[in-house]
Amino acid sequence: MKNFHRLAQALEEIFPAPPQNVRELRQIAAIKKILQGDSPETVSKELKLQRAGLEREVRAVRKSGLSGFLPLKERTTAEELQRRRLGIAQMLLGALAERRFEEITDEITGGGVLKIEDHRPSRTDTDYRLLNGGSKPICRLNIKFHGTLFRDARRYVDLEPEDCFPLATYKINIALKRQEGEGLPYVFLVLSVPDLSAGDVGKLVPDEYVWTLAALKGKMVVEERIVEVLRARADEARFRPIFEKMPEGQFRVLGAQKAYNLLKEKFFARVHALSLKGFTRRFRNAEVDMHLSLSQEMTPVRAFLELIMKESPQKAAVLLYRGDY
Repeated sequence: MKNFHRLAQALEEIFPAPPQNVRELRQIAAIKKILQGDSPETVSKELKLQRAGLEREVRAVRKSGLSGFLPLKERTTAEELQRRRLGIAQMLLGALAERRFEEITDEITGGGVLKIEDHRPSRTDTDYRLLNGGSKPICRLNIKFHGTLFRDARRYVDLEPEDCFPLATYKINIALKRQEGEGLPYVFLVLSVPDLSAGDVGKLVPDEYVWTLAALKGKMVVEERIVEVLRARADEARFRPIFEKMPEGQFRVLGAQKAYNLLKEKFFARVHALSLKGFTRRFRNAEVDMHLSLSQEMTPVRAFLELIMKESPQKAAVLLYRGDY
């Protein structure tokens, strides 16, 4: 039963209490309680589980360990563990970028003139909304992290690798439709840290968390909670070097209209998939990206926020709708 206790212990660290809306996690917590001596009747009532089914699961775990409850072997291969590790790392990079943006916004605005409204829990294409002093929305923000360089950028899209940001063409289309439908400017906020990849960050993710996520087949609520736990530890020695690579100067903004205008203007020059024969065969599951210049086609976040503070949110909205930012 070693693996079962390993899983249960890791989940207790990730979730101080099992989430009530995830039956599988309540089952694991319940089985552990019974194995430790609690009565099935008490545990089943406490965690809102059927007693008969719970006792059956306990017998299976006692007989076969964790494999009596989960098909562990097929879920924890080396390949699967690496895939789960990279998934956590990618989400963590995004979470650290969000935290850094919150700090930068407070530093630039003084924490009062502009406010940011957190929309991440909604799990939509909006991470934040930027609000004025009266709490009226100025724009919606979708945060993108950029670390892995496109080494052949010069050859295929005539940009230097360090200056090249890929943005999926379908995301540009969705962003513009969202903007037009809601009458609120849609802005991509891009954090570029060259050569900081999910592979680098993945090395810092605890092995127990990776194994637990794989054992539970990548359950989203578990992955999100792992990222939340690690995000709260951004000041730890192992994460601080990554966090310190995210200075203000590497945050840039790009409005949906400007992204769309650039896509129309430079469609064949900047959409890599159109210049490479057999792209879909060579790069399965790859997105069709528009490649943009970070330095020439995006605006530093400080300049954008100062425009709003010194001029007006209305002027910023007009410029975003026009495609100037």
